[in-house]
Amino acid sequence: MEYRISVKCHISQLLVSVVLMSALNTAVADTAVVLVTGKDSPITSINSLEIRKAYLGISVTLNGRTVRAVRRHDDEHLDEIFLQSVMAMSRRSYDRRLISLLLKFGTPRPEEVNDRAELLDILGSASSSITYMWKNDAEADPQVKIIRVLWQET
Repeated sequence: MEYRISVKCHISQLLVSVVLMSALNTAVADTAVVLVTGKDSPITSINSLEIRKAYLGISVTLNGRTVRAVRRHDDEHLDEIFLQSVMAMSRRSYDRRLISLLLKFGTPRPEEVNDRAELLDILGSASSSITYMWKNDAEADPQVKIIRVLWQET
């Protein structure tokens, strides 16, 4: 009798563990980084090469307008994911590449912001600005529109 209770207890603990792990995996799978622009921007799509060029300070023109890349410093984890997954560089390599381009060709660095309010002001005022943010934040903000998913947790 005691053996049956013990087995039932272990099975129920296992089922609870499976349900909890399933819920956690669903939450993690929803984590994504997206490329956004202002809600009134004419930019509707941009390819990976154009994104990389823009974030290296190289001129990219879409719909007759020069894309203005804005890099975020207010979320270190988000910035790290962007650099590794989109730019395919470490922070150190990225900074070196920007310095090299500046010294060799006079290529300006992308604009950098440190707070969300400043970022939203830039996106609202410059219709050709792009930046990256967490998908949940972008979906909750009526001032931005999502252009594409850059990275998603698997």
